[in-house]
Amino acid sequence: MEDSVEQELQEALSEFARHRDALMRAQQDVAALSVTVRSKDRAVEVTVGAGGELNALRFLNDKHKEMSGQKLAAAVMETITAARTEVVARATEHLDSVAGIGSGLAMSGLEDLDLDAMLKSLGVEMPTDGANRGGGSRG
Repeated sequence: MEDSVEQELQEALSEFARHRDALMRAQQDVAALSVTVRSKDRAVEVTVGAGGELNALRFLNDKHKEMSGQKLAAAVMETITAARTEVVARATEHLDSVAGIGSGLAMSGLEDLDLDAMLKSLGVEMPTDGANRGGGSRG
């Protein structure tokens, strides 16, 4: 009986480690996102980061010299908006790939709970390099 409980605990810990690793990878992937978009007329190019911050603004040809200030400003704003929309879509894709993982904890108000410390206090050491211990993989 105790062996089955220990096996279930090991399987749960392995699954927890896989979920934790997946969440950490998704967080890193989202933080590293960068999107570059060109305006429809190919006169303006912008690059935005994961938070929607403007990282680069380029005028690709001499078209901008022929544009009114209002048209140029509109092209810049439209291109920034398109880039921000794209970066949000990409971030959503990354986060959707781990949807549901940890959602029970996130909704419980226990966001600050240090699960690694709690498990360590129980004598369970979680791998920190992404390697999983014991247990089979579930498909």
